Amino acid sequence: MRSLLLNAAAFVAVGLASSQAIAQACANAREKAAFDLRALQTHLMVGALSCGMHDRYNAFVTRFQSDLAGAHRHLTGYFNRVHGRSAQRDLNQYITALANAQSQEGIRLGSDFCGRVGPMFDRVMGVRGNADLVAISAEANLPQAYAVRSCDVRTAETPSRAGTQQR
Repeated sequence: MRSLLLNAAAFVAVGLASSQAIAQACANAREKAAFDLRALQTHLMVGALSCGMHDRYNAFVTRFQSDLAGAHRHLTGYFNRVHGRSAQRDLNQYITALANAQSQEGIRLGSDFCGRVGPMFDRVMGVRGNADLVAISAEANLPQAYAVRSCDVRTAETPSRAGTQQR
């Protein structure tokens, strides 16, 4: 009986630790935007390689170099926070798996893939700044290789707004 209770306690402790790790694995807004931007970058890279659009991809990377570097920093921060000692290995695996997922999407779409990549390059290169690029990345809803959930936490109204009513 006593060993059964100890085993049950150990199971609950492991379950609580696992649920805490899962709860901490959400991505803040900047990290989520970084995941979306990385998916867009990878989509365009696969498109450039598959559809002979190297010049367009090079122009994209050159124009948005600082945005892409910032996104990579946020991804690195996310993986460091969530994966600890295995962060770099797991980040590298994510980047590889993302390229594979985008490549599989290209194969699935067949000849339609290149017909979609060109207009995406046009849309991206027509943006005015980072906010537009982030919006396009999110709207594109491209395949991801890593389940990312947002840390959207709903809170009670702030005291400054609680007493006000809209008219």
